Amino acid sequence: MKPSFSEFMATPHLATLRRIAATLGRQSYLVGGSLRDILLGRAVNDVDVAVDGGADKLSRCFASECGGTFFPLDKVRGHSRVIFKEVPGTVTFDFAPLKGPGILEDLALRDFTINALAVPLQGDVELIDPLNGSADICAKQVRRCSEAAFRDDPLRLVRAFRFAATLGFRIESGTLAAIPAHAPLIANCAGERIRDELFRILDMPDAASSFRIMGESGLLSAVFGLLPARVSSAVEAVGRIQGIVQSNLPLGAEAAVKVESRLWQEVQEGITVLSIMKLAAFLAAAQIAPHGAVERLKLGKVGGQLVEKLYCAEALPISDHYDAVSAYGLFNGCDPAGLELPLMLQAFGRISELRCGELVDYYQHRHIPRGGTLLLSGAEIMALLSVPPGGIVGEAQELLRKAQSTGEVRTDAEARAFLGKKLLTTDGPMG
Repeated sequence: MKPSFSEFMATPHLATLRRIAATLGRQSYLVGGSLRDILLGRAVNDVDVAVDGGADKLSRCFASECGGTFFPLDKVRGHSRVIFKEVPGTVTFDFAPLKGPGILEDLALRDFTINALAVPLQGDVELIDPLNGSADICAKQVRRCSEAAFRDDPLRLVRAFRFAATLGFRIESGTLAAIPAHAPLIANCAGERIRDELFRILDMPDAASSFRIMGESGLLSAVFGLLPARVSSAVEAVGRIQGIVQSNLPLGAEAAVKVESRLWQEVQEGITVLSIMKLAAFLAAAQIAPHGAVERLKLGKVGGQLVEKLYCAEALPISDHYDAVSAYGLFNGCDPAGLELPLMLQAFGRISELRCGELVDYYQHRHIPRGGTLLLSGAEIMALLSVPPGGIVGEAQELLRKAQSTGEVRTDAEARAFLGKKLLTTDGPMG
């Protein structure tokens, strides 16, 4: 593990930042995760800068000179962000004033020793590591900076597990032992902050292990009301989802690619379908009502609907054989769930591996979800039925979607004949 701080400081953005900081006479430091990631040999996309004094002028000058986009994050506390859209991804610089009278006091107030690192922008490129964070990085352990760390920001209770999960670390024994006593404090944290940390854990292949320790520590009880007796079954459900995803389902190469693409699709920023599946499985096995969890985590509309539909998959009526009509009914009733639904049903033990493959094949080749492409556009339906926009058009689209998904119609001509028979011959008024 060979640090390359000097090389990083010589990159164009950092060289410019160092020059501007020197010109303004603001003693400034790189701090936190970017230095940890350099020590780990990981790519750096997020850079934190601590400034002795106001950080606003430094960040504005930096954005202007380097062509970045400036965003004020917290005008009261003087926090700001500069974003660069680059290939292959976005690079973010966050600026904030020092939390104490000097850099040592600032680092002592941080969350974990692996983030309590600094390198000055001015002068020699030297690592400032008062809490031996680099040693903890070598030991692959997450250690709190002080006994007050969890009281100062209870979200750190969840962040400890997130860092351990995403970095492949363990939580240091003393830090882990302190979590149960502090777990009730998580009730004071905003749902959005808890959500962002939890879903990063859920995306990891070994999320079940993290959830087991969180459950045993009482942290998941404080977040969701998880009963101790249900920790084991809830954790096993999370593991089953990962196991199904990693298993060799009889899908074929084309379907496997589409399923994987769907699982990693984001339903909202930072929240994948796969992580939603794991949360829904966890809640179902723990017998925790999904609506309350959705509200607690401040999930968006689509994410919340998906959690609730996948949660209910455990109790869906299951057919011994799925033809196109029954398969359509299954997927239509669980919208917006898609290719993940058969995997969820198999993980719940509701269907066999073979049936899972059949449902995936149906969805991939025949099913048209809401909003999918129909044989006739809305304008064509209005012209065919001689109606204005409104309920009749929506009814026609739903009829046509089902007919296409079940194979009842396959061409434009068949679609016109089908709607003509279904709607033009009805006794009731059409608009």
